[in-house]
Amino acid sequence: MSSQSTGVPRALASVSALGPARAVAYIALYVALAWVSFVHPMRGLGITPWNPQAALAVGLLLWRPRSWWLVCFAVVSGEAFVRAEGMPWSALLVSSLMLTGGYAATAAALSRWARVKSIITRREVVLFLLIVGVGVLLVAVLRVAGLAAFGEVPPDRLLAAIHRGAIGDGVGLLVTLPLLVVIGNRERRAATRAMFGTVAWWLIVAGIVLATAGVFARPTEDQFKFFYLLFLPVVWAAARFGVTGAVWSAVIVQISMIMAIHSAAYRPLTVFELQLLVAVLATTGLLLGATVDEREEAGRTLRASLRLAAAGDMAAALAHELNQPLTAMSTYALASQVLAERIGRDDDALALADVTGKLADEAGRAAEVVKRLRNFFRDRATELQPTALRPFLDETMRAQTARALALNVRLTWSCTPAEMATVWLDPVQIGVVVRNLVANALEAASEELERSGAPAWVTLDAKQEGADMVIAVTDSARGLDGGEVELVFERRTSGKPGGMGVGLAISRSIVEAHGGRLWAEPGRGGQFLFTLPLSSPPAS
Repeated sequence: MSSQSTGVPRALASVSALGPARAVAYIALYVALAWVSFVHPMRGLGITPWNPQAALAVGLLLWRPRSWWLVCFAVVSGEAFVRAEGMPWSALLVSSLMLTGGYAATAAALSRWARVKSIITRREVVLFLLIVGVGVLLVAVLRVAGLAAFGEVPPDRLLAAIHRGAIGDGVGLLVTLPLLVVIGNRERRAATRAMFGTVAWWLIVAGIVLATAGVFARPTEDQFKFFYLLFLPVVWAAARFGVTGAVWSAVIVQISMIMAIHSAAYRPLTVFELQLLVAVLATTGLLLGATVDEREEAGRTLRASLRLAAAGDMAAALAHELNQPLTAMSTYALASQVLAERIGRDDDALALADVTGKLADEAGRAAEVVKRLRNFFRDRATELQPTALRPFLDETMRAQTARALALNVRLTWSCTPAEMATVWLDPVQIGVVVRNLVANALEAASEELERSGAPAWVTLDAKQEGADMVIAVTDSARGLDGGEVELVFERRTSGKPGGMGVGLAISRSIVEAHGGRLWAEPGRGGQFLFTLPLSSPPAS
């Protein structure tokens, strides 16, 4: 079958995956951003110093590469309804196709090398900056070449058009694309909500507004001299909140500056020069924020390693002390089962045999848990195997129903992947994590029930997100505020009756050893989430 015949089915499949309503909303948002950003355009070419819609195009191609046709339609719509300025349809279509090709190449490079959809590190930021720099230059050259082929760009304006087009798309990508990454990442969204709940963030916002007002209230020739004042709140945000703070503060600076530019008369060249400074500001914030994030991650990893070392010593001692009693318990239970079967076949004897059999099974499970935790604490060993998630969760959660009934807490769980999901995990270790999270949630919901009298509940929900399965444990307690989200992993929570005694920090270490992440989200109702890879085991 030819590529032309497969193109339509692929496009239709992309529409089905995205949804008609979302496709229409995307085009409308793209055109709206093209209209809002149509500030001081280069005469006759529609090239502006700020193109946030470029990030919208690259972002969609980054997440859904087959949606190139939708991006192309949005680009044509934006150029036709906002930026064409009497341009012939032939030139408009060719330049739009060139733009789409450049955006697709940039998205493919980002997906291949930068992996911006994951947690951002300094290496990722540097690769992101390099790819964006090359990408916007490619987009500008392709667009201007398409326009020049129809005589829309005079030869003496070719370099100026390429230069200004690269600045406009570059600022749009540097400021807006990281924001889309933050919004699209569950952990970054949780960090954003936590950040918005702090006084420091709103002081930073006030600082940006005041600095913008102070800079742009001065004569135009002095604005470049005092523009460095806008770096101060962005640096503060990056140092305090990492990449998340850097991204949001750069967006606020961009919006504040565009509003100031709209309110006064500026020469287009001046606006392009100011936007170049915004690009430098956003770059500085991203690099500093990534450095802060990596430093905090290194500190957390060190603390987790020390905690694991201490837990390993304790686990080794417990294993030594418990192995013999557990073995004896299992032996006595099996002997009792044999004796019960010899007594007779009446109901009491059968019930006794069944109970002693379960006692032997639980003793064996306890011994296996102690052994596997000891191995994990000693050398982070995991025995990964493909596991059907739904039966695993059913078995793990049923063991918690008796405790939920005793605490008068409603316990529910669901597993709703697109198909029966197979996850690579160590059933014993991840079972410990799930039981620990659920036990903590039951305890918190029970305490809230005693305090307020409101109905108490705990839910576990497993959903597929890309190549990962996300498992969320939510309860009806008061939840965590922004300052407690990370601190909750630093203190041990093993003193609660019925808990597994490994703590949230060690649960996080177990999940990370499986190639996943464990985090908490702020807000009403406690919520802890962790991810597990679906298709293949994580790299060692």
